[in-house]
Amino acid sequence: MRAGDGTETDRELAEVVVRRFGPEHRSGLLVRVVTALARAVREDHAAMDLARRAERDGDGALGPIGPVLDALRAAPTLCQFLGVGDPVEAVGPPLVVLNDRFLYLRRWALAEWRVARSIDEARSSELELPAGLRTEDVEAGIAAATAELAQAGYVADELGAVVWRMLRRRISFVTGGPGTGKTWLVTQALGAIERAVAMAAAPPMTFAVAAPTAKAARRLAGTIDATVGPVDSAWLRRDHDREGSLHHLLGLHPNAVAHPRALWHDVVIVDEASMADLGMLDLLLRAAAGAVVPCRVVLVGDPHQLASVNVGAVLADAVADQARTESLVTRLETVHRTDSRDILDLASLVKAGDGETVRHLVAEGRADLHHVSRYDDPQLVARVLEHARALRDAARRGDRRAVGALTNELTVLAANREGPGSVAWWNNAVRDGLGELRPGPRTRFAIGEPVLVTRNQRSLGLYNGDVGVVLEVDGVPVVVFDDGRERPLGAIAHAQAAWATTIHKSQGSEYDHVVVVLPRVESPLLTRELLYTGVTRAKRSISVVGDLAAVSAATQRQVDRVSGLTERLR
Repeated sequence: MRAGDGTETDRELAEVVVRRFGPEHRSGLLVRVVTALARAVREDHAAMDLARRAERDGDGALGPIGPVLDALRAAPTLCQFLGVGDPVEAVGPPLVVLNDRFLYLRRWALAEWRVARSIDEARSSELELPAGLRTEDVEAGIAAATAELAQAGYVADELGAVVWRMLRRRISFVTGGPGTGKTWLVTQALGAIERAVAMAAAPPMTFAVAAPTAKAARRLAGTIDATVGPVDSAWLRRDHDREGSLHHLLGLHPNAVAHPRALWHDVVIVDEASMADLGMLDLLLRAAAGAVVPCRVVLVGDPHQLASVNVGAVLADAVADQARTESLVTRLETVHRTDSRDILDLASLVKAGDGETVRHLVAEGRADLHHVSRYDDPQLVARVLEHARALRDAARRGDRRAVGALTNELTVLAANREGPGSVAWWNNAVRDGLGELRPGPRTRFAIGEPVLVTRNQRSLGLYNGDVGVVLEVDGVPVVVFDDGRERPLGAIAHAQAAWATTIHKSQGSEYDHVVVVLPRVESPLLTRELLYTGVTRAKRSISVVGDLAAVSAATQRQVDRVSGLTERLR
């Protein structure tokens, strides 16, 4: 085990738990099992799969699964055994075993059971249409929206399915890769519903939009503005006050324990749902279930992207083929928006896990696909510096339009925050390459430098993940963001240079050209989801940076977030 990876802390915690809740005669096997579970939770698994990890674990051999289960059964104050259909109570032994296979901390067993129960109820029963709406009104609204789109040259074959699931199911999903039109289709569904309500002269429907991050929520809101309009109509009312991150929608503070605010909306749309962790989706679905009127939750996302930064991979688990949620899921496969066939081909092969073909494709290169073996390749660094100079010069001229275009033209995405080829390495490389761009004595950032907000600062209307560029306005450095917001640089307390960002932070963003810097082959960060997420941020061209062995390894390693959610749904 690596030094400093939490192993000793995991074992100390396990010894305390076994001493407190275990048998009078302490069991070394129980300590090893609980140590392994603590490590699994620290690595963002909802549970530990005993069938997979019993024979050997990184913390030492646990032995055959039979004795492990026997040891847990012999400690009823430590562990409770449940079947897949059994309810999980909030109070009880700290550990739970599901189906003689999945071992949980009770907190996550309870959260997963509640999420599974909510999804099961959604697929088992349909809701009545909102007050005043009839089936013929909905069909007429869908027909009118489809005809208008057809006149504009758009095909929306799945529109009806999305509308009906949005109205009839407490939970529904719209999934697909970049460019498949997930968000666009959901907003068109809102437009069709608005038409139906107007035709029926029914009471107006209310909706709210949210995402795991405020940045993603703003992108969704912008698409809705362009489709159904930025202001409320007589038939469709949007809750602007609670629009934003899921924390904001539910009235939660990221660092405080609290109960979520009740939802009163007819529909809540959550974009980038792959980024939402088990705990947050549990809170969301509980708030929706407690609404006075039926609240329908629509989860939109790409299950092949990186999972949340916390426990679980709920979207991927819930829409897996084995989960039997077909009645709730609209899957979009056709890509409608891309400037590069090369990027589509690469993304498709990565998603399919075809490591050898991906390796050959990257090695041979194409017009829009380039391979660079080392992160410090002089030509690659020179290209990034050329773009940085152009951005700096545009900022010094005060050319906001050029700054906006250049911000979306090229970016460097790295897997690591620190170390060779990392975000920190690239930020330092650009600053060193543009020596005159170094910050002055009174400011952390220079004119022309991109800045990433690293913590929500609600009083300024800034949120974790926002990216802007430093300009000088009337002699005062300000940060100008892509949606036109301007904030004094001196007022922004939590920010860092953003010549490069992590692949994880880039989810939901798109750039003309992307430099994807892969970690070493042995890095646990190197996965199919990491490579797929990086590749699909590019619209026109991409440079894949790293050893070809790392490219192949990434394609063949999937993020393995263990949970029993799919098992429960199956």
